[in-house]
Amino acid sequence: MSKHLFVLLALACLLSACTLLGTHANSPQATASITPSPFAPRAATLTPSASPTLAASSTPTITPTPAPLPASFPGSLRAGVQPVAYIADQCTYLAQRWDPANSQPGTVVAPLMYHSILRGNAVPSLSQDINEATFYAIVDTARRLGFETITSQQLADFLLHNAPIPPRSMLLILDDRRPGTAQEYFLPLYEQYGWGTTLGWIIGDTDSRTGEHSGESLWTWIERLNDTGVFDVQSHGLNHIPVVGGLSTDFLRSELGDNIPLLEQHFGQRPIAHIWAGGNFTADGVAVAEELGYTLAFTVYSRGPIMFNWIPQGEQERAIGNPLLLLPRYWNSAAELNLQQAADANDAARQFARENYAAEAAWFSQNCGGELAPLDAVFDD
Repeated sequence: MSKHLFVLLALACLLSACTLLGTHANSPQATASITPSPFAPRAATLTPSASPTLAASSTPTITPTPAPLPASFPGSLRAGVQPVAYIADQCTYLAQRWDPANSQPGTVVAPLMYHSILRGNAVPSLSQDINEATFYAIVDTARRLGFETITSQQLADFLLHNAPIPPRSMLLILDDRRPGTAQEYFLPLYEQYGWGTTLGWIIGDTDSRTGEHSGESLWTWIERLNDTGVFDVQSHGLNHIPVVGGLSTDFLRSELGDNIPLLEQHFGQRPIAHIWAGGNFTADGVAVAEELGYTLAFTVYSRGPIMFNWIPQGEQERAIGNPLLLLPRYWNSAAELNLQQAADANDAARQFARENYAAEAAWFSQNCGGELAPLDAVFDD
C-alpha cells in the first residue's frame, strides 16, 4: 500500500467515526402596519440553498461521512436522545459551517416555552406555568450567560444556511392567546434588553372575544401589540386542537392552514413556524405542515440545545424524519439549568471545532474542490 493511500484511508476512518447530537428527556409536563425594530422579523421567503458546483478533482475521493460533530456535549443530552442532521451534502454543510460571514461553529439556540406567569411567589398548579420569581430568575440567568433573542425567521435562516445569529441565542415562545402576559412581562424585556418574543397565536373565537381593556376587542389589542415590532406572531393552530392519530387530511389542512390567511391579514406576514397544540404531532400532521409551507415547528420535548445541522431528538421524532418540523423546546420550569447546559454545549462545541478544523479542512479540500477559510478568519477572538 502506498504511503499516500494509507494517509487517505486513515483520514476516512477518522471522519467516519464522527456522529451527530441528542437531547434532554421530557420535562413534566385590515392589515396591521408593523413598526420596524431590531427584532422585527425579516420578510424574505426561505428557500433551501442549492449545493455548490464542485470542481473536478484528480484526487481519489473519500466517501462522505456524517457531519463531523460528536454525538453529545457535556451536560447537554440524556439517554435515548440523538442528534439528527438534515443537510445531505457534506460540501455544502462544511462550506456554510466555516464561512466567516456565517455563525461561528458551536453557536447554540435555546427555545424556551412559556404559558401563564403567576404573581409573586405563588405556587403553580400546572407544570407548564411559573411564577414571577422564577420568570425574573430565568431573565437574570440568560443575561449572565450572554444569551440574546432571535426571531423565527432568524432561526430558520440559521438552520438552513448557518446565517449569523448571536453565539448564544434563545427563542422566547409564549403559547396560546395571552396578550396580557405579553404586555406585562415580555414587552418590558424588549424595552430593557432589546429582547423580542414569539407568540403562538390561536385564531379560534378571537372575533367574538374582548381584551382586558374596556372597549377594545381581542384583535385590536393584539394588533396594537404587534405594531410595536416586539412580537413575532406565529401559528398555534386554528382552534388549538391536538394533532393525534385518526384525523383526516382535510381536517389537518384546516387546523394547520385555515389560520394562515387570518394571521397574514392581522399581522402583515405569513407564519413560517407552527407550535404543535398540546405538543401532539403525527407523521400525517408533519406532512401537512410541510405541504402548507411551514419551515419550522416546535414540540414540547425538552431535548437539548439546537445547533446548525444538529437537532437533538427522541425516538418519537426520529421515526417521522423531519427534524425542522419537530424542534425541541425547554420548559420554563427548568430553564435556568437548561440555559446553563446550552452555554456549556456552546463552549464545548466551539472547542471541538477548533481542534477538529484541520481534519475538516483536509476532507473538504480533497472532496469538494476548494479550501475552507483559515481558522483565524472564523474564530477571530
